Amino acid sequence: MIAPTTDEELTAAKPKLKGAWVISNNRPEKYWVAYEEAGIAGVIRTEGGEFIHTGGSPKVDWEKLPTRVTVTMVASQHKSILALLKEGKDVQLTIDIKAEFKQGPIKLYDVIAELPGSEKPDELVIVGGHIDSWDGATGATDNGTGVSTTLEAARLLTKAGAKPKRTIRFMLWSGEEQGLLGSRAYIKAHPEENAKVSAVIVHDGGTNYASGINATEAMVPIFEEAFKPLLGLDDEMKFQIRKVAGLPQGIGSDHDSYLAAGVPGFFWLQAGRAKYGVGHHTQNDTIALAIPEYQRHTSMVVAIGALRIADLPELLPRQGLTAKGGKRRLLGIQLDADMTVQEVSKDSIAEKAGLKSGDRLIKFNGVQIGDSIMLGQAMQSAPKESRLTIRRGGKDVDVDIAFPD
Repeated sequence: MIAPTTDEELTAAKPKLKGAWVISNNRPEKYWVAYEEAGIAGVIRTEGGEFIHTGGSPKVDWEKLPTRVTVTMVASQHKSILALLKEGKDVQLTIDIKAEFKQGPIKLYDVIAELPGSEKPDELVIVGGHIDSWDGATGATDNGTGVSTTLEAARLLTKAGAKPKRTIRFMLWSGEEQGLLGSRAYIKAHPEENAKVSAVIVHDGGTNYASGINATEAMVPIFEEAFKPLLGLDDEMKFQIRKVAGLPQGIGSDHDSYLAAGVPGFFWLQAGRAKYGVGHHTQNDTIALAIPEYQRHTSMVVAIGALRIADLPELLPRQGLTAKGGKRRLLGIQLDADMTVQEVSKDSIAEKAGLKSGDRLIKFNGVQIGDSIMLGQAMQSAPKESRLTIRRGGKDVDVDIAFPD
């Protein structure tokens, strides 16, 4: 049955709610308490587009397991069902859902390999990604692409006979999607290593090529020398060193765990034609999204970058490592793969700035943004007073954004 949208409709529907599947009527549900009291079977909803996002929270109390059943459909299917019901037709659905709760803890494994240092084997440069994924698809770009470039970088360095001065560690962390569990647990178990880690660089931004790296003021001259081979590696896939006031925190990958422990943690900047939002946590995240030439290029960037940092005279400096605050900046919007706003959260930064559903995000502080991860990276190191360029009604409009301190 169609979900009621007014108190009057709810009163009329109450006798029919027990055991019913309620399909949302293209607006947020507001009668959950009444539904649960009436004993509905569940709610059928849509995210408003042709994507279904998979996710979850690790903060589930075994004594208070959720009982609310919600089925999410792509918008076209949801629309068809809603139309049939509005025509007064009976609709029967067959839904095959295999879901269960299993009491933890669940054993997870980090995967570690090393190329031992020839002069300072106890000092480390770490490159890697996370080996787990959500189950909406096969996790190809989140984070199979990062896993494969880590493995290929290890192969390239080994085949080349590289003998780094410091040990290069290749790490694939598990439990990342549940809250960086693998990296946090490793750091907790081996706190003595932190002072000897020069850098941790993570590839977890999909299949676009590694196009640069953030650097604090103290790191810029060091990186300009260390990354010289990358600056001219490919004329079409250029590499940049981006100066930031502090390394961005809160991007949501395993380098964040190391930053929290005072270790220089980096997330490769990426650019290219791929749209990260198409695969990120959706049913589309399959091998078809991976771009081979980008993967090959990023593997070389990871290998060369790791080797050059491992051969530096000193560990990377840690003064001014992170900006003040460290809280992840969020606009409070839901975006589709084309960077079009689907929903604006109440009292969010976006709402205060006047963003609306249907606005398409084009630039952030004058720089083209192709996907949500590029936007997220840019926001973490942006000035408090920033500017979005959006496309609204066929015209480009500048919108001022004010981030809290």
